[in-house]
Amino acid sequence: MSREEKIKALAAQAQAIEDHLEAIGARIAQLKHAPQGATVVAVVDPERCVGCGVCEEVCPTGAISVGQIAGVDRTKCTGCGRCVAECPRGALRLREA
Repeated sequence: MSREEKIKALAAQAQAIEDHLEAIGARIAQLKHAPQGATVVAVVDPERCVGCGVCEEVCPTGAISVGQIAGVDRTKCTGCGRCVAECPRGALRLREA
């Protein structure tokens, strides 16, 4: 791998980390301002989802399964936002349950 390719790969990793931190920050803000007992879950935009499976791979609770498009099991989803941060198509978002 050339130096330029290594730099490009590291820059992509840094951007993914930055996106993830942004999603975590947004989740923290939601929790601070949400009414007591309110929760959020991931929801899929079927217009944007292409079924790539990235969200399924990064979901720590196994709440996402992918067929033609992703599906979220609301009983397993903790609203952590990892899928939102990692989705390359922006097909997931967090919404109040």
